Amino acid sequence: MSNHDSGTSSRPARQPFAPMARGGRPATKRRYLAAIALTMATALTGAACSSGGSTDSADGPITLTFWVKTPFPDSEVLLGLWKKQHPDINIKMEIVSASGNTIPQAKLLLDVKADKAPDIAAFDTQYLPQFVTTGSVLDLKTVEGGNASSLASNYESWAWSTVQVGDGLYGLPIDSGPLSLYYRKDLFEKYDLPVPTTMDEYVESAIALHKKDPSVYLGNFPTNDASPFNALAWAAGSRPFTVKGNTWVVDIANDEALRVANTMQKLLDEKAVLTLPQFSSQWGQDLNTGKVASWISAAWAPGPLESVAPKTKGKWAVAPLPQWTPGTAASGSWGGSSAVVFKSTEHPKEALEFAKFITTNQQVWSDYWIPKITIYPTNLKAQKSEALSKPSSFFGGQKIYDTIAASNHSVARDFNYGPVANEWFTTEQNYLSQAVNGKMTLAEALKATQKSVVAYMRKQGLNVQEP
Repeated sequence: MSNHDSGTSSRPARQPFAPMARGGRPATKRRYLAAIALTMATALTGAACSSGGSTDSADGPITLTFWVKTPFPDSEVLLGLWKKQHPDINIKMEIVSASGNTIPQAKLLLDVKADKAPDIAAFDTQYLPQFVTTGSVLDLKTVEGGNASSLASNYESWAWSTVQVGDGLYGLPIDSGPLSLYYRKDLFEKYDLPVPTTMDEYVESAIALHKKDPSVYLGNFPTNDASPFNALAWAAGSRPFTVKGNTWVVDIANDEALRVANTMQKLLDEKAVLTLPQFSSQWGQDLNTGKVASWISAAWAPGPLESVAPKTKGKWAVAPLPQWTPGTAASGSWGGSSAVVFKSTEHPKEALEFAKFITTNQQVWSDYWIPKITIYPTNLKAQKSEALSKPSSFFGGQKIYDTIAASNHSVARDFNYGPVANEWFTTEQNYLSQAVNGKMTLAEALKATQKSVVAYMRKQGLNVQEP
């Protein structure tokens, strides 16, 4: 379950939580109460209160509303597994799709404002701090008898850190998107290209390949989503948001992010990469016809690759992400989702139980998440699932999750998306697109994003400091 959605993107149905392009800002901007904003960076005492509903189990059958974003195929499999163990707790699915240029999470924010929040939701982890800022998300540590804090050992440590804001625990991680290099073995052999182990080698290979054959590109720099760039920056050591006392320190244009920008700028200047909207029909066609020889992407990438490039079956392989620092294993995550409980629920204990079920139950992973959604678990036991140890025919018999697992373990745990993820990603996407079109450099795009996001946060009443 991954990043962003927009009605303008074309996304394969097999990756329901994988990133989609962001087409624009939500129609209604969120204004946050200053009191909530001030507490968010520390203990978030206002948001850490227990739910207004009872924590006791209901005397009869109850119904919990579960919000997810489309597509969500074969959901009856998931709900059937739950019903077998919890016959008195019904789950009502609320599957929300994008509308125009409005991402589903934006609609959920509007529902929260209108006091129409669901009991539980599964959405992209990057938005979690933004929802916490509204004061609507339940601190799971406050659920009586839930023992949420004791669940930490079930999950990848870096993923567990992403669901904590201040002293609160505001969700349970579901999946992650560690980066790897997906590449065409046949094209690398044809053009005598070594599999790059560093980003410098990646740039050299991209330029060399395009000179050898101007009709072929090593990769694509998308114009409709900032997520891939920020995941690479994460791997390079970028930390755009940190907390200092009751203040958000915003450093989007930090040295590490600028290093990524300058590296990608070389590829743009040499016209050595495509600049297509990701998940567009043309993008998929170019993958299917061999015009694109590799894709730096997340753990959910095998699903969409099989969907959009069926003619290339057996020709792909997975390698570790080319490193920014030679000899240092470091990755970033593109996408990933979490299960959260809203404070308005009348059944917080049962809602937490469902969140635990969909993130830790091994049959859920083996029968639903892995085969139906092709996502990579943050749950440590599920990472050892037999379903992830099978050779992939699409990847020529390679056991691809061995490589993906190594990348997952190397994701840094101190990355923070900050409290205005939608504004940040949308603004950065717009500026990166301008850079691709030659109106500014990528480095200038980051600096413009920094200025815009800081101004936006201050307008919302958030305490902000720049380095």
